[in-house]
Amino acid sequence: MKENDIMNASEMITRIFKNISPSQIEQGNKIFNLWREIVESIKSNSINGENIGKNMASHSKVVDLKNGILLVEADHPGWIQMLGNYKKYILRGFEMKIPELKINSLAFRLAGTNAELSKVNSKINEQKERLNEEKKIEEEQRILENSGFVYKSSQEKKEENKLPPELQKMFDDMKKDMLTNI
Repeated sequence: MKENDIMNASEMITRIFKNISPSQIEQGNKIFNLWREIVESIKSNSINGENIGKNMASHSKVVDLKNGILLVEADHPGWIQMLGNYKKYILRGFEMKIPELKINSLAFRLAGTNAELSKVNSKINEQKERLNEEKKIEEEQRILENSGFVYKSSQEKKEENKLPPELQKMFDDMKKDMLTNI
């Protein structure tokens, strides 16, 4: 064993944290503290007046932030479900306190599992790609139908003409909005 192979603990820590800027550490601490503050501010409507927010905060912690998705770990599936119920409230709290981070979603994992945000992102991207492909197929189908390349039976034509065009357009727009807001 060479003398160069051995390093003291301070050198190891310095090498590990060399690529992390103080501003990143500060931002991480701010997110961690804000998580606790926002979640603890959740009040329960229960008769005994227990502070459900403090319980949720004590059973959960922020693990990672990537691409606007905050990964939160909880020690029981029940806490994950309860936190999910307050997702909009929590996101709004972060938006008000640190809007520059643009946290637009929460992802949860059970403590002890190794779920990562890259897996969550890939699922979201797969869903978006699938929706885009479905839209392309629908558009191509419409183009073919309008060009006369696709035969429509009289029954299909009758079904298409059941609603007034204005109402049909409204329903189509609502469907489109619902599909794009997943």
